[in-house]
Amino acid sequence: MPTKKTLRCFVVMGFGIKTDFSTGRQLDLNKTYKVLIKPVVENKGFICIRADEIKHSGSIDVMMYEELLGADIVIADLSTLNPNAIYELGVRHALRPKSTIVIAEDKLPYPFDLNHILISKYAHLGHAIDYEEVERFRQLLGDTIDQVVKTKKTDSPVYTYLKELMPPIVKKNQQAERFTHS
Repeated sequence: MPTKKTLRCFVVMGFGIKTDFSTGRQLDLNKTYKVLIKPVVENKGFICIRADEIKHSGSIDVMMYEELLGADIVIADLSTLNPNAIYELGVRHALRPKSTIVIAEDKLPYPFDLNHILISKYAHLGHAIDYEEVERFRQLLGDTIDQVVKTKKTDSPVYTYLKELMPPIVKKNQQAERFTHS
């Protein structure tokens, strides 16, 4: 009997309270995840997972790369210009031409290589997020998820400029093992 495929969203972002070195502000990124991102993603029918929620022993790298390749959508929060989040966004853009959403708090200075990518902004108060902003951004993120799923438009700059590039394919025996770690 066929089963409905479970949709997955992998969230790329820092964890905990991080300092935005360009502004000196401290942001509670766990609040961003728990209040702005995860409820919207789950409401859209996706399993929402962040790297710190993956149960594992040893290195997380293999599981992170599996998520970056296999997740139906990836949401990358670049707030505080976390180098790991930027790296993981680059890996996702190299692996998949579509279904990547980039977000950041509204005081993020755009790095040059990202200034042509649509980044959905939200207002972060540091240790809290205003209720009206929560409502506004949840609507924006939900609408963005709907649009990304519906249009399947290329959003990776790698695949935009290298039009003949083909995404990698996981061999059949590896596909059976994918996502058994969640």
